[in-house]
Amino acid sequence: MSQESFTNNFAERLVQQKGSGSHVIAGVLILIIGIAIGLAINNSLIIYVSLALGILIIISSFLMIIKQYERAVILRLGKYQRQVGPGVQTRLPFADNILVVDVREKVSEFKAERMLTKDNVPVTIDAILRYKIIEQRAKDTILNVENFNQMIRQVSQTTLRNNIGSAMFQEVLSKREEINERIKTTISSEASNWGMEVTGVEIRQVIIPQELESAMSMQAQAEREKSARVIYGESEVLVAQKFSEAAKVYEDNPVAYALRQSNMLYESIKVQGSTIVMVPTESLNSMGFGNLGTTIAYLEATKKTAAQQKSKDDKTKHTDIEPQ
Repeated sequence: MSQESFTNNFAERLVQQKGSGSHVIAGVLILIIGIAIGLAINNSLIIYVSLALGILIIISSFLMIIKQYERAVILRLGKYQRQVGPGVQTRLPFADNILVVDVREKVSEFKAERMLTKDNVPVTIDAILRYKIIEQRAKDTILNVENFNQMIRQVSQTTLRNNIGSAMFQEVLSKREEINERIKTTISSEASNWGMEVTGVEIRQVIIPQELESAMSMQAQAEREKSARVIYGESEVLVAQKFSEAAKVYEDNPVAYALRQSNMLYESIKVQGSTIVMVPTESLNSMGFGNLGTTIAYLEATKKTAAQQKSKDDKTKHTDIEPQ
């Protein structure tokens, strides 16, 4: 057995034995040796000290101290005698065997590695189990189960596999609370026979293969893109409806339509950073520029002509300066 395995087994060993025979033997030896030495050198002090110390050790062998978080079971000559709680308790040396168990809540990790869900998806489940020994039934935990810590871990792992194998993959991801409760109920029914209580079961992590994780990521991305396109299409329908309503308003109100044309003209010129030229509507109508599209074309042509004229003026000015 390796050092690491020995350390783990020692840490997981929750049942301890408290012996008393060694105390009696030690007390008797101190009495014999102390009295013998005192008589040999004719020293009464050594005799008195050895008597007091030996008797004190022998008396202590009849007593034991149980901690607040411990419960003890006394076996007298191999047969169950009684269960005792914390404090100073009595025992019979050599006849009583004391088994002490820790009743504090414990946490144990367990997992189901590379198993298939109901829809054949390979997963690895990592979970934790919280449990404790029922104080009044500590004797059942000690006497009815050889290694209750290992027993409840194995039952938890088997129950986890059964529940995951009967569930769909999406249920494992979205209904963890229900699965936790089912596992807890099953383990509790088994643990109650051993005097143990299951306080909680939690699935901490669901591990899936990398290729399946990539496929799920692509599926989620496609779903988001689909949702975005649907929302964009719905917005286009709303915009078209508003335009239809606006067209009805402009049809019945020419003044509003003319104001809208002026506003669109202003916005288009402002974006380009040009100067606004105000032209009376009557003049535009007489020249055939009564609609907005023609008006914009006219203004663009005017801007282009002005730019060409400015370019010619700059060239002429440059030519006049060079001879100097």
